Amino acid sequence: MKKIEYVWRELLIRTLENRNPVFGQQELAAKLRLSSSTVNLALSPLRNLGAIQVGKRHSEVIDYEKILYHWANHRQLEKDVYKKLRVNLPIMEIEGRLPDGTFPTGYTAVREKYGEPPADYDKVYCYHSNPEIIKTRFSQDTISGSPNLFILQADPLLKSLSLSQIFVDLWNMHDWYAKDFCRYLKIKLDELLS
Repeated sequence: MKKIEYVWRELLIRTLENRNPVFGQQELAAKLRLSSSTVNLALSPLRNLGAIQVGKRHSEVIDYEKILYHWANHRQLEKDVYKKLRVNLPIMEIEGRLPDGTFPTGYTAVREKYGEPPADYDKVYCYHSNPEIIKTRFSQDTISGSPNLFILQADPLLKSLSLSQIFVDLWNMHDWYAKDFCRYLKIKLDELLS
């Protein structure tokens, strides 16, 4: 994930999950361990979209959807894929055998958070700071064929998976059912602010 995406993610977490759309540029830089110029670079397109209002003393998220879709359209999930495997196990068993420190995303994350998913799915996507652990965990069950386990390299600031991160990841998945999951999760995101 690019460093400017850390800023977009943080703004969405603050607005949607913490219900606090106010931020300071220096504060963001310090929290995310980024330079002021990187934060400014990340905020520039959001300012141009009218998604944020930047003031002298504080700034504020005005339209979270614009940030969400901007990030979703710029996210390159494929670049974070460490390894793709075909695991000869049912999807629920793959999910159940993921090691500690794993952050499921996409379809699995929606099912874990909300129960019954909006569609059937046959792939597991997950983040780990040390993806080799997951690869080793499933080495005995790996066969040739179309991958059903996608192991992503977690960025250094990933401590938990936000709904906005899950949405953006889903937006970048190419399976026919990804759209159903995006629609479902967007409703849940809107409910956070109602």
